[in-house]
Amino acid sequence: MFFVVSCMVMLQVVASERDSAYVDRYSLWRGTTDVALGNPAFMTRAYMKSDTQLGVRCDYRHQSDAFRLEDGTGMVLPGIFANTYIRLTKSSVVWGEASYSNGKHWDRVYNSVADFDLLYPYVIADSVGGDTHRERYFFSGGYAAERGRWQMGGVLKLRAEQEYRTYDPRMRSVVYDVSLTAGAAVAVGGYRLGLSAEGNIYRQTADVDFYSEMNGMGELQMTGLGTDYVRFSGSNRDIFYKGKGGTLAFDVLPSGDKGWLLHLRHGINEYVRLLDEYNSMPLTTLYRQRSALTAGWKGVSRGTERALLVHAVYDRRAGDEHVAGTASGQEYPVLTDLTMYHEHRIDVGATAFYGRGDWHLALKAGYLSKRERYEYMERRMDYGRLYGEVTAQWLKRVRKDLCLNVCGKGGYQGKISDRIVMPYANMTSGRRDYINHNYRYQRASYAHVDVGIRADFRPAKWRVGLFGQVATAWKFCTEGEHEAGVRAAVGVVF
Repeated sequence: MFFVVSCMVMLQVVASERDSAYVDRYSLWRGTTDVALGNPAFMTRAYMKSDTQLGVRCDYRHQSDAFRLEDGTGMVLPGIFANTYIRLTKSSVVWGEASYSNGKHWDRVYNSVADFDLLYPYVIADSVGGDTHRERYFFSGGYAAERGRWQMGGVLKLRAEQEYRTYDPRMRSVVYDVSLTAGAAVAVGGYRLGLSAEGNIYRQTADVDFYSEMNGMGELQMTGLGTDYVRFSGSNRDIFYKGKGGTLAFDVLPSGDKGWLLHLRHGINEYVRLLDEYNSMPLTTLYRQRSALTAGWKGVSRGTERALLVHAVYDRRAGDEHVAGTASGQEYPVLTDLTMYHEHRIDVGATAFYGRGDWHLALKAGYLSKRERYEYMERRMDYGRLYGEVTAQWLKRVRKDLCLNVCGKGGYQGKISDRIVMPYANMTSGRRDYINHNYRYQRASYAHVDVGIRADFRPAKWRVGLFGQVATAWKFCTEGEHEAGVRAAVGVVF
């Protein structure tokens, strides 16, 4: 949501010697090759020098009206973080990241789980909702080495998170998410060809309690577009998720300053929702497939950087509802599976990069569409948008001890199509209002403006440097509402 001032790294850097380490990490030009760093083997050439950062940060977002009811009207999320990249030798590196955050989300409705975007539409929900507290731990560590023509590496990522509410309905979700990625790359001619594989294991327990004796409200087992699994909604408020999946990626990168780029990625995951009360009966299964392609050319000539990249992303969700038979004690046999929910999301576009001296510019344009369908009774929500975006960056060492990084971004998403099909005659007024609220903002057009600055101060005699950054982001929609956000961080670098 927010524009991150510190852009990702690239594999080749063109800059003056005294500024190269700073440019190596923060130039907008990194956007030409950052996607390849998902393969840990390429981390051997990610940075030229070792670097460690420790700091505190805070993210804040507020919407005048919730653009999506499940997300609420905003959040505040302060935290601490540390990240490092260390060159052990000329051909081997280690890197890692650790962070902790503890904050709050406001006014979440129809969402009683963590990781809503990951598990949608198969969540438990209610129409009361409220503010939730969120606590998150994250750790990652990797190693990569280069031997002759070959590069090899691996990285492990761990995430533990909980989200809860301290008043009725008292939701509480606890998440464990583990990913392991291994990759290799080989030099062939003037290019490096890389292949990586990732495996993922996911677990979440989610329950909702009511402490007030006067509250007889139950939870809805949602199944998409305002529908729910009626048979098991109500008093069944304890569920858990079991997820697994994998991703394969293939990359082609030039070894020098210019050449063709290619990135292909395909991932498959499934998440099973189980009822805790009925001997872990499977209620629904979500199947998710994600495919991505990035291709283009980049080149550096006489101090000028140019690149043109095209991208295509396809994200597909399909959901099975498991039909249970007559119970034998607490055991419900699964009789059959019905694939009732489908979602297709497509994003295609192109980005042009230009850089010279202290300035960099990126122009992006494309098409975005999302189509959701529930089979019976038929429900549909679709939209299509055209978008354009421009990003500018000024990155300069203004003094021997001071570097500045100023970024700005602006863009517009214009709606070109939308459609909704709902059995309104068979819907309650509350469920109808819920669907229409989200559709109102889904069919809107949006403009956004982001501005940020980062300053790094490190006198020659200091062994540790200081940094500070702040960014603000604004979004306006044609429904007359807006979103405002701020991200700030301060810390030390060594």
